[in-house]
Amino acid sequence: MTTPQWPDAGRPVPLADQASPEFYRELINTGETRLVHMTMAPGAADAPHRHPEEIVYFLSAGRLRIALESGDVVERDVVAGDVMHNEAWAHQVTNVGATPVEAIIFERLDRDDLA
Repeated sequence: MTTPQWPDAGRPVPLADQASPEFYRELINTGETRLVHMTMAPGAADAPHRHPEEIVYFLSAGRLRIALESGDVVERDVVAGDVMHNEAWAHQVTNVGATPVEAIIFERLDRDDLA
């Protein structure tokens, strides 16, 4: 497993689409909220990034490894239709499954405590 390269202390962790535009694409931004589309192929790993408070809706199934800035790592199986809610957080994601994972992410830009 590769260790994520987190930004230097004092520098903010970038938003997902800024850190890894090859995996994340902003669909709409109202200034208060936004929708982001994520597609990650098997074996792909994004760069460390942050999300404001978010709701994630998975469009497909897969297995993800999520590395937190603290060094903790969690693996999670998701299925199409799964929904996740997270307060603002920073992490790095690797698709450790055999299928592409696709999700829609709703973010509250007014709840970005890590900016």
